Amino acid sequence: MIAIHICGYLLLQLVANLLFKWGSSGSGCYWMGFILGNVIGVGSIVFMIGIYKALPTATAIAIGTGGVFLVNQMVMYLIYHESLSSWALCGLLMIFCGILMTSLLNTPVKI
Repeated sequence: MIAIHICGYLLLQLVANLLFKWGSSGSGCYWMGFILGNVIGVGSIVFMIGIYKALPTATAIAIGTGGVFLVNQMVMYLIYHESLSSWALCGLLMIFCGILMTSLLNTPVKI
């Protein structure tokens, strides 16, 4: 079930960001992209709540925030041919490693 929540959240966030990009492209569809992107973005919160219920907070934030960033960067590169420097690719790899470390090696420390 957690995989459905993660995939649903990432997918809806991706669609929302694509609508924001489309709306800002100067095609005269600013408000349509803005409204649709926000409606879909709000819908993704249902999936994020499911992630929070199933995973520790740090893991949920790492997967939610980092995962959305990585997916958006990859898709924007593929669709809009947004250029990524070697430093940007290095940063994306570091974010991916951070998500893996937080997700797989997250042992709480008692303070």
